[in-house]
Amino acid sequence: MRAWPLGPALLAAAGQALAAPAVESITWLVSNTMAVQDGDTLRRPADELTAWLQVRLPGVQLKPTLANAERSWALIRRGGQVCHAGAARTPERERLAYFSNTWLVPPPHVIVRQDRREALPLDSHGAVDLEALMRGGTLRGIVAQGRSYGAELDAMLAAAPPGRQPQHVYGSDYGSSLLAMLVQDRADYTLDYPNTVVALAGEAVNTVQLAVLPVKGAAEPVISGVACPRTAWGLAAIRLIDQALGTPEGAALLRDTLRISLPPEVQRAYREAWDAFFRQRARPTAGL
Repeated sequence: MRAWPLGPALLAAAGQALAAPAVESITWLVSNTMAVQDGDTLRRPADELTAWLQVRLPGVQLKPTLANAERSWALIRRGGQVCHAGAARTPERERLAYFSNTWLVPPPHVIVRQDRREALPLDSHGAVDLEALMRGGTLRGIVAQGRSYGAELDAMLAAAPPGRQPQHVYGSDYGSSLLAMLVQDRADYTLDYPNTVVALAGEAVNTVQLAVLPVKGAAEPVISGVACPRTAWGLAAIRLIDQALGTPEGAALLRDTLRISLPPEVQRAYREAWDAFFRQRARPTAGL
């Protein structure tokens, strides 16, 4: 049978089909199950983002799946048809995944039991010297296994002397049980974002026992985003997601879900940075 040559239009269509696989469903990996009190309403920012995107991606079925950091990044490494709903963006992870930015958040802080606060090594500005804290080894630290705390803190944790790192704790999500462990006196301190204490207070947990302090040398805010594997399918998926988020409506949703989860004084401190970040977020990401 004679093979007829393809015309230019058909060649272009065939090339696009090869370059951009169909995205019919996404296993939507959710690690942050945090609920936040907003007036009389209990809101879940991660669920709101999922529902908002599902409406704007009518041809794609999002399949929310609870997964901790360890499992999420194992699935992304394998190149499955999965996307992480909200991951800290680091150079190491950018080698594994395409990102579409969602939030600019204050860096993780040291969260410590109030009755252990006096034992913390602080600088003249009241920031915790995390490296000295780990070297001292007198306080019991815990962090979530497989989670990134941003490039600066990840480097500090990795450089800690053998046996001096905080204990790595496994969990079903990104470490929502760690603060409860502090309240129960099963540990003295952990690293986490300030909004986790806000969320815990909304669940009627006695957060009065906890203090939140910045970390010396880790002042840069952390960018988080949706992450899809660095495959042809992942690129097609992240482009669809980024086009939906890259609108004034998308930026407004993301800013509102961030606003409700942070104390007013933190919001004031980051207002100018947020203005610039969400102004850029109101457009699709160049190059995707």
